[in-house]
Amino acid sequence: MQRILLIEDDSDQALLTREALVDGFGDVEIIIVQCGEDALKQELNSFDVILLDYNLPDMTGLDVLKKMSDREHGPVIMITGEEVLEIAVESLKEGADDFIIKTIDLPQLLPHVVQRTVSGFYWRRNMEAMEIREREKKIQIETLKRIMMTLAHHLNNAVMPIIFSAELCQRNQYSQEKAGNLVDTCLREARRINEIIERFEKFIEDEEFKYMDYLDLKDAMFDLEQPISRE
Repeated sequence: MQRILLIEDDSDQALLTREALVDGFGDVEIIIVQCGEDALKQELNSFDVILLDYNLPDMTGLDVLKKMSDREHGPVIMITGEEVLEIAVESLKEGADDFIIKTIDLPQLLPHVVQRTVSGFYWRRNMEAMEIREREKKIQIETLKRIMMTLAHHLNNAVMPIIFSAELCQRNQYSQEKAGNLVDTCLREARRINEIIERFEKFIEDEEFKYMDYLDLKDAMFDLEQPISRE
């Protein structure tokens, strides 16, 4: 069942609007308030759509929209008896999702306008959520690539001295002391590899790295670099 907030100070117009919505949607809950202040006291995000009259006794519909701007709410349709383009433009700028003029055809048109506006609002919201998820997924994939590149860089720096020392031992006849020094280098770098892996594992286990926290990959790589490269 849809919940609709109708903000309308004219009781006759409110009744006509209510009947049009009931005829159009059948099972619908309509809450009617007659001024902006009473509207703003409502839990705005509990309504599927808000129908907002432009001319209210305590403020204009634009004022209500401005006061609503920092609160969660569903789609808003501005309703006015004035055929003034500037009002329509300002209403849309301030956050209204649609605009309709009070005419003799309003009872027939309103359910269609409400249905179209609600469908469009939630379609856009779903598309925005999908775009955010896609962006986060791309960030995750790119970040994992950077993590592996960073890890490979540090492991390569440790492996190269081992390979170089082993090749020197192969090609030359060294004294026991010099050979011992090369062995010490190999052992030191092997321990460094082990330490890098342990730090990396601890880093992940401690959940210091959160994919979603990093919209800037440079920040992510800096935070990753610190525990791995720290001596």
